Amino acid sequence: MTGTNVYEMAADLSIAAIQDAISKMAAKLDAPVLVKTSAVPHFRYRDPGIREALVLKTVRMLSALLSLRALIRAGLSLDAGAIMRILDETGSDIQFLAGPLIFQSKPEKSHERYLNEFVQEEFDHPSPLKSTQKRDRVSRRDIRAYVARTYNAGSDVSAAVAVAETIEKTFSGFIHGAMCHIMDAYDGIAFRAPMLPTDDPVEAMADQFSQYVHRALMDTALAAKALGDEDLFSDLYQLQIELFNEWGDYRAAPSRGPSSA
Repeated sequence: MTGTNVYEMAADLSIAAIQDAISKMAAKLDAPVLVKTSAVPHFRYRDPGIREALVLKTVRMLSALLSLRALIRAGLSLDAGAIMRILDETGSDIQFLAGPLIFQSKPEKSHERYLNEFVQEEFDHPSPLKSTQKRDRVSRRDIRAYVARTYNAGSDVSAAVAVAETIEKTFSGFIHGAMCHIMDAYDGIAFRAPMLPTDDPVEAMADQFSQYVHRALMDTALAAKALGDEDLFSDLYQLQIELFNEWGDYRAAPSRGPSSA
């Protein structure tokens, strides 16, 4: 089996495990119901809280992970970078939401603010132009600070925040269309979209993909633990040990096939 096939198998196993975990976690909650919003009926959780938010954020993370793989394969490195930023934020959101449940600590005011904004409908009037609601969004810096001091006990919290901040700033350029990133699409003669799989920007994204799969698997495990499913947490944790090293790089051939996930 070639290295590429081994890596594809590891990614497939991880993605299948996340899909299965979402089904198991969602089954622990009351099913969504059709409710009337400002426009037409939509499915919503009746009384959404941290547990529901964790499941929904895991769904968002899975979708972004699948998008990232498709964009890298398509040679669309600029869009892959934007998805990496989404994955970074979604992962930190899951850690932020899971903290009070995992460590059995009292939620902070920022958790209440986050949930209130998270469940807020896009518009509060059938005519979007007449919508009046405002959003009270918890800043990324506050979320990073909570995650750092909650999950990095005994280490330099300010350094952990600075590292996370630097990573998010790097990929925010893909979201906002910074010149330095767009110029990567220029090959000396013309701008190319899509690029070839062998072009440096695409290869750079491909080299980071395993780390995003690894982090997504770990964040899903945290969500499972927060929902009280220790067996699911253990299964996901053991899978990431089997598939990835401590830096998030793929190990050698997995000992199980895709159908085992």
